[in-house]
Amino acid sequence: MAAAEALLGEVDEKRKKTIQMLEAEYSAKKDEVAKKASEQESYILDSSKKEGAAAAQREKIRIGGAAKLQSKKMMFDATEQMLEANVSALKQLLADYANSKEYHETLAKMVSYANKRLGGSISVVCRSADAAALKKHGVKVTSSDLNATGGFKATNRDGTLELDLTFDELLRSREEEARALILGKE
Repeated sequence: MAAAEALLGEVDEKRKKTIQMLEAEYSAKKDEVAKKASEQESYILDSSKKEGAAAAQREKIRIGGAAKLQSKKMMFDATEQMLEANVSALKQLLADYANSKEYHETLAKMVSYANKRLGGSISVVCRSADAAALKKHGVKVTSSDLNATGGFKATNRDGTLELDLTFDELLRSREEEARALILGKE
């Protein structure tokens, strides 16, 4: 029996050592799993923070860009309204000028210019208010029903060339220049 007891003691000792080894291995693996879980949790939290910060930054940039674009649009619209108001004021000034005494002197200069450009005697289409003044300058008035702010349309003797010297056309052809001049002064 003593041999059996010794054998049982030895088996019990091996069992205790095996259990201790398994417990130590279990504890080490448990610590390793806990460490990996903690690292993974930290990684996920850091990644989430970085992604959140990046998403917030992108949204901030998008909102800022949209606000800048809206601001530029508002500035463009305000500038365009100011230009339109100034062009309208300029048209009104031309209309007022067409009813002044100085306008008749300008008509004489315009007739001289048209004669030089079109090579001699010209005929014109003009406003009814200008017909008498143009006839005084020796111009043949073919029609006096021109709907214009001022000025006239001239043609050469054989009708092959036309020169539009109406205030409306002069302003239209130089509107970009006028707008640039207005913007330069504002």
